[in-house]
Amino acid sequence: MIFTFVIYNFILFGATFIAYIYEKSLFSYKRVFIFTSFFIPFLFLALRYNIGTDYNNYVDYFYKIANQEIVSKEAGYIFINYFISYYKLDVQWLFVFFAFFYIYYGYKALPKKGFAIGIFLFITMMYLYEGFSAIRQGLAIVIMMYAIIKYVNNIKLFLLYTFIAMLFHAATAFVFIILYPFIKINFNKYFLIIIIFIFYLIVKYTNFHLFILEGVFSIFPKYQWYLHSKYMQPAEISSGIGIILKILIAMLVIFFKDKIIEKNQIANIVINLYVLYIISIILHLKIMIFGRVEHIFIFASIISLVYFFNILEGKIKYLFIILILSIYYLFFIKYIITGTKYIDNDIYINPYQTILERIK
Repeated sequence: MIFTFVIYNFILFGATFIAYIYEKSLFSYKRVFIFTSFFIPFLFLALRYNIGTDYNNYVDYFYKIANQEIVSKEAGYIFINYFISYYKLDVQWLFVFFAFFYIYYGYKALPKKGFAIGIFLFITMMYLYEGFSAIRQGLAIVIMMYAIIKYVNNIKLFLLYTFIAMLFHAATAFVFIILYPFIKINFNKYFLIIIIFIFYLIVKYTNFHLFILEGVFSIFPKYQWYLHSKYMQPAEISSGIGIILKILIAMLVIFFKDKIIEKNQIANIVINLYVLYIISIILHLKIMIFGRVEHIFIFASIISLVYFFNILEGKIKYLFIILILSIYYLFFIKYIITGTKYIDNDIYINPYQTILERIK
């Protein structure tokens, strides 16, 4: 347990500290710092063994695809498996591939100003789940956020990256295509806050979530098996003070929406996605399955927070940075504790182990 805590904290603080040096450095060798910051979280993802919700499933899929059996997954994912097996490479190269591009596009999507804070939030909020468990969805998410940040106003390139993301997790990319006409609307900040509050009441006192599920399953019938799984239960583990804090932090960011947009026009789209993240959290409180939807928009919360910090000045800036980063660090530690093999095998990332364990 102690070894695992040391590893994950080293990843978090090591990558963040070096990213801070990169962000503030005037040296001509800045690329060395960004490479080192990238290499730390990449290495521990690439070398992990038997960690994550679907680790063993990915291994099974790899050998089925290698034996030319039919696997009902996206074309890009199948191609990567086939490519690795065709050249007689070890299955571990599959995890190396996903680790590299997950960290690469995650880093590329983060704002230059406040980059180190973005790395801290990226690792505390996304690294342990999308990095170790939902690796197909995680890759699709970072590709889509990169496309939104860089090319949302260039429809050809945006669709190109959407297509690439769809090759690994079609549902995630499809959600962004549906939302594309709406996320560019500049909603009034008070309207967004009221929507969140009203939506919370609707979800709490009605079965509106079932109506949403019916719509989702009609579009993606392959996910109907969730209806008879444990994911249809209320997500009690996600309720309580943690959710309240996330909602309050979001409300704070939304309240400063106009000022944030003055400095960065793309922030309007990111904050709209942040609102969808909060709505997904509210739905997740009602039923577990929406936890997967919640993660589609989680990167938007990271970027929104960086934008928020960037408009602050003086002591108040450092106060909010310390307070909010401390909150997400506690969530990070809680996830490590919860995600043990003996407590919740569904998010098993503790104890951390490498491919060296396979050799023993």
